[in-house]
Amino acid sequence: MDTEDKIIKEYYSLNEKGQFDFLKGFNQLLNQALAQFFLSIATDINADDDIRIEAVNILGLYKGDYDDTDIKAKLMTIINADDTEDDSLIVNCINTLSLLTVDDQEIGWAFNMIQGDNYVLFKSAAFDLLARHKNHPKAVEALKRLVNYKNYGISAQRELAAIET
Repeated sequence: MDTEDKIIKEYYSLNEKGQFDFLKGFNQLLNQALAQFFLSIATDINADDDIRIEAVNILGLYKGDYDDTDIKAKLMTIINADDTEDDSLIVNCINTLSLLTVDDQEIGWAFNMIQGDNYVLFKSAAFDLLARHKNHPKAVEALKRLVNYKNYGISAQRELAAIET
């Protein structure tokens, strides 16, 4: 039996509390199969939100060497369902997104999130995404546009200054 099969089998053999503890204690690099397994937990709307949050965190913290396009798309689906999803889950999805490979699309989305009429914790997580990827040309552009923004201007200046040093 493959390592991922053992992990999946062990997870499903546990009760809800055991599953939560299992996810909380998970700490190994993911391969594509494990990433898809944890993504299936994260997107399971019938699962406990705390379990989904832990699965989302694993996707970011233990990302292996694989294409994360599908993962990003499904995280964005959760994030965009903010009227039906738990706020903590959404914040954790944004934080995980910032740990993945971002491109112009995710950076543009983060900038729009900050500029929009969104929950302040979502905006803050989106700003963290920009800050984490501040060396990306689109992130630099976004940070420059935020310099005069009331709530994130000073932070944007600080991030830009860190690039220049």
